[in-house]
Amino acid sequence: MTANLVFTAAVQLLLLLLAISVHGAAQAWTAELCGDPTASQLGAASLNPLRHFDLLGSLLFPALLLAFGFPVPVFGWGRPIPVMDANLHRPGWDAILVAAAGPAANLLLTGGAILALIVGVHLLGAEGRQAAIVALTYPAGAEKLSPVFPVMFTLVRMAAINACVAAFQLMPLPPLDGGQIALRLLPPDWAGRLAAMRPYGFIIGVPAGLALTVLLLLPLYGILAVVINLS
Repeated sequence: MTANLVFTAAVQLLLLLLAISVHGAAQAWTAELCGDPTASQLGAASLNPLRHFDLLGSLLFPALLLAFGFPVPVFGWGRPIPVMDANLHRPGWDAILVAAAGPAANLLLTGGAILALIVGVHLLGAEGRQAAIVALTYPAGAEKLSPVFPVMFTLVRMAAINACVAAFQLMPLPPLDGGQIALRLLPPDWAGRLAAMRPYGFIIGVPAGLALTVLLLLPLYGILAVVINLS
């Protein structure tokens, strides 16, 4: 394994840990605002990755994606955030807000990364623009093209990883966030059928998430390419 592969894998895993930590902390913070301090008391409102780390979802699964070279940004999941509905001011709607807070935080990080990319390309000019475009596809030897390539690669992957984590979590499958939202919004009989899928949520969600990220990749990178060229 080359030093370059180690660098790219390490950057993506660290960015994923950041995405997962922000996701969980946003949900814990929102739950506390809505009346349930359970997650905050357990330390989940912290950005410390150890508070949100899940061995399978935060390390083994994304490492597998990197090892087998799947053509998608890494994504994964963290430790579930405990929420006691009885403590919430408005149990139905507040539970939806808590579930939505995680993906919303990830999308904010995506927007922040895109904004930083725009500023970086604007300040660095043609060299920054070339490095950012190359970072989208990352061909072999790309790291030798420009000394600013690692920065552009990190920002591109930060935008992509957070977008993929948000999209994965919003799938309407419990125990994912989208599933939790759907359980609150669907009629009781439909919600009961969906709730019965909870034990199989990740079994269905992981391959569906891979397919979703593949579908997301082209429009996402197309948007990033337009943003980079217009910066």
